[in-house]
Amino acid sequence: MITFREFLNLCEDYNPNAEFVIYNKKTRAVLGTARGFDQAKSKASSIRKQRGLRFDDVSFMTSRRFYGKSTTAPSGGRRIEYAPRYNPSKRGRFKGVWDAHGNYADLD
Repeated sequence: MITFREFLNLCEDYNPNAEFVIYNKKTRAVLGTARGFDQAKSKASSIRKQRGLRFDDVSFMTSRRFYGKSTTAPSGGRRIEYAPRYNPSKRGRFKGVWDAHGNYADLD
């Protein structure tokens, strides 16, 4: 069974209007962009042939996945970090954020 987030990512790949980034796998350099899965597939193959690259060197993915998520977090854009260990006394995990000056703030 997949999570809802994984389902949305699958739907994004098959969205006919999704923007795809064609890139070199080794250097992660952007070689081009295309709109729609089929157009990205054909453009990636033409770029590969044009530049003389191997099949494994060229790939494509949605621009949102390539550049990262652009949504703002409810914590004001700060990333909340969770500790890998569970703290039973706090009934959860340790949480904290890094501010713009590099200071760490505990959220527990």
